[in-house]
Amino acid sequence: MSREHVPEATGPSSVRTALRPDVLPLLLGYWAFGQFWGVWVILVSYFQAYHHITDSRIGILYTLLATVAVLVMAFVAPRLQGLKISQSVSLSLASLAAGAAVIALQPSSLLIVGFAMVGLGNGLIDVYANVAAQRSEIRIGKPILQWMHACYALGGITGAAVAGLTQIAGMDHRVGVLYSAVALVVTALIAARKVPKEHVGTSTDTSFSVSALFKNPALWIPALVVLSSFLVEGSMDTWSGRYLIGELGATPGVAASVFIAYSAALFLGRMFAGRVLFGLGPRATILAAGIGAAVGGTIAAITDSPAVVGMAYLLMGFTIAAAAPAGFSLINVPDDEATNAVAAVSTVGYTGFIWSPPILGWVADSFSLRASVSVIVIATMGIIAGGLLAPRRMVVRD
Repeated sequence: MSREHVPEATGPSSVRTALRPDVLPLLLGYWAFGQFWGVWVILVSYFQAYHHITDSRIGILYTLLATVAVLVMAFVAPRLQGLKISQSVSLSLASLAAGAAVIALQPSSLLIVGFAMVGLGNGLIDVYANVAAQRSEIRIGKPILQWMHACYALGGITGAAVAGLTQIAGMDHRVGVLYSAVALVVTALIAARKVPKEHVGTSTDTSFSVSALFKNPALWIPALVVLSSFLVEGSMDTWSGRYLIGELGATPGVAASVFIAYSAALFLGRMFAGRVLFGLGPRATILAAGIGAAVGGTIAAITDSPAVVGMAYLLMGFTIAAAAPAGFSLINVPDDEATNAVAAVSTVGYTGFIWSPPILGWVADSFSLRASVSVIVIATMGIIAGGLLAPRRMVVRD
């Protein structure tokens, strides 16, 4: 059986939906997820200085993180789908909390351990939180994915604010990282108690998740959109603060303010997409996101003014906000195939983090951080291409 799936516009009933026991923990969990990266983007320069790490080496560590995340999504996530969704979501958040704590406390000789653990948490969160949200979205008929990813941006705001305040107060950078770990632990406990203790599907297939792309070639379109979106958003999480401080000479306070503005635009963009663009369908949403991000990224790459970069980040954040959630909305499979399908699309998305960090690090060291921002702009072309290839009408199979 099939039905056309066009979520209703948001309003008072949408607020009640967001507060449902099976939705609120997902929003809180993704807020804590975004908060870790909001803290990190401001403190990474201090982390590099503390451990004497170059841009090229941090790029290699990011590659390690992404490689672990891809392996987890490809091989581990399909074998955990027998867990109840409350267990899988809480386990995912707790894994990232452990990784954050290790990164904060480990000596330089064990850096790879912390980055590998963060990769584990990222991989699990990006599969199981999105599986839970995608199933809720179909069941409820509301843009849950857009709201959940909006909370990631909200976490970026609070995380960057906390990180900036710790530096203004002269605190050690590790204080901010540990704060993000505590927030993840709290939301993991909430998810364990409040997310319904039910299974997502009944599939016993634990094969390599990317095999879903060959069983259902239509998944390559959302995979392209998510890949390109992750490249842009992930690069902003890891390089935007470094660009402002290292290339444009901005202070930590200014860099934190700019990233907060970007995250606020990301949050508002996802709420706007949930209310307006999402009702027009994923295709129009993806095209608008790709074009707007390309324009904003280009402006950021050619200016010397932190203020203009801040405005460009506002445009970039507001428009790129809708791309990844709309890409996941293109996944059109029965419930019992959802885990492998989402894992497959997420796996492809994370493969970009394997090759992009060393390339961006090499470009930054060999040319400039400005050149690395230009590479990010190229990634927006994949979003536009995915939007052009997406179906005009979205029919979801129950």
